[in-house]
Amino acid sequence: MAQIIDTADRQIILGYIKFLQDSDLYDNPENQVEYCKKVGMHPKLLRSSPYFSMVQDLFEDKSNIERLLDLKLKDYLKYQYYYLHQGYRYGLPDLQQKWLGHDLIKTPWDCWIYQEIIYETKPDVILELGIMFGGATHFYASMLDLVGHGEVIGVDVDISKVKSIDNERISLVEGSSVSQETVEKLRPKLEGKNVLVIADSDHEKNHVLQEIRCYAPFVQVGGYFIVEDSLNDVMDYHPVPNEGPQAAAKAFLEENDDFAVDMRMGEKYIMSLNPYGYLKRVK
Repeated sequence: MAQIIDTADRQIILGYIKFLQDSDLYDNPENQVEYCKKVGMHPKLLRSSPYFSMVQDLFEDKSNIERLLDLKLKDYLKYQYYYLHQGYRYGLPDLQQKWLGHDLIKTPWDCWIYQEIIYETKPDVILELGIMFGGATHFYASMLDLVGHGEVIGVDVDISKVKSIDNERISLVEGSSVSQETVEKLRPKLEGKNVLVIADSDHEKNHVLQEIRCYAPFVQVGGYFIVEDSLNDVMDYHPVPNEGPQAAAKAFLEENDDFAVDMRMGEKYIMSLNPYGYLKRVK
């Protein structure tokens, strides 16, 4: 590769950043002048750099909330997804959202919506398809404790990641959520019950669509089948190589008019991983 001579404005900014870091300083007019004196140039050169606003954003003497007031919603959604929702995966386990010490692969906003739905519908059974570490399983059980009614059935192809079960309302079933064996095993536990289904296993479109077809019939009128992570389709960061949960929900609604997308829930708090995934049974 040919050698590249860096641009002067970029070199100036990188030098200023190093000056601030080495001296443990914030960006302000006094420190700008001090740096320019040190390197022998006029402050106008520093302040006219196209990179200067970026330095101000990073090194302003302000709290995070003040710094982030003008953050775009798309950037906020990305932050939630990678830092809180999946911090454990990307090297920030301390930021991973937790419930009672269990890693919870959700967002606070969706959890708040879930507690509203649980209180409103008072399900006999919360069927959780895909449990990962069991954090959400314990969260649902805690909400049922508060309501004073119901149980959680968690289904996953591998339940070994769940460290412990701390609530007697929880039972786990190991197996594919869409296998006939699993469906038949669950049928007597679901038939005739008020069932809330939350699908968070394989996010590939055809798998999710099969899950909806298998378990939507157990949802009563007024109840919900929640297709998680439809935001993957909206933001185009699929964990699968093709279409995902939103496409599955759309395909199901095209073939079944017993359900409708409840945007009241999906957009109530704006931040949701499941904006098109709150499917409410309407008939």
